Amino acid sequence: MPDGSGDLLTLQEAAEQLKVHYMTAYRWVRQGDLPAFKAGGRLRLRPSDVERFLTQRRVDVVLPQHGRTEWPTHVDRLYDLLTDGRAVEAAQLVRKVIADGAPAGQVYLDLLTPTLHRIGDGWEAGILSVAAEHRASEICNVIVARLSDSFRRRGPARGTAVTFTPPGEQHAIASAMAADFMRAGGFDVHHLGVNVPLADLRQFLQIVPCNVMCASFTNTGAEAAVYAEITRLGHDGGDTVVVFGGQGVDPDAAASSGGAVVESLADLVTCVEDLVQVRA
Repeated sequence: MPDGSGDLLTLQEAAEQLKVHYMTAYRWVRQGDLPAFKAGGRLRLRPSDVERFLTQRRVDVVLPQHGRTEWPTHVDRLYDLLTDGRAVEAAQLVRKVIADGAPAGQVYLDLLTPTLHRIGDGWEAGILSVAAEHRASEICNVIVARLSDSFRRRGPARGTAVTFTPPGEQHAIASAMAADFMRAGGFDVHHLGVNVPLADLRQFLQIVPCNVMCASFTNTGAEAAVYAEITRLGHDGGDTVVVFGGQGVDPDAAASSGGAVVESLADLVTCVEDLVQVRA
């Protein structure tokens, strides 16, 4: 065991790096989650261990855990429950998957997202009615709302983010999940919901400055001018990072506007972090 302090961190320094209270870091050490040892009568931590722990804490609700979860089987089961309107059983399935060890973010990525895509494809193919598709979406809205607290982090915020869908976009789930992933990344999030008029968005940004704007598109066909106006609103308020995502996003229109495109929720926080660092 090292006996010199060298480049080692004190527990207070580690807590500041982790952006948590000293006692929170101490609890993690006591639980064995955060490696530490005594040197000179004080707890010391290796910077590499703190960085590794920070990375794990950042992604523990978003990256896949390599276990025995049979995701395709769960997707099939959830699809059947949602299309049959069996809300209670759908919620029970999600709770069981989490109880078996899957983090909430992986449930979003590997269970809810592919199931909802299949439902959307079923509607487009005429297999599901609009009513059935809307019912399934509402059940998922409730499930996502119940999981939202799993993504909240304590400690100082890394910035402020705004999540929303543009005018004409009525699908709420993708934007709500994006809001949760940003919370998991340590951002204070103002989730504005669906079908936000751009004039109202402009007014909101004048009152609540933000570092990041996340616009979600589920339907295709939004005009390039919508992307351009959203990006302009972000840049008018400062050097705001503007991110577009969702199943219906137009990558060319987004890129032409000067915004960034995120293909997956799993990439959202990393993309935002990279862009914030570049503009810092």
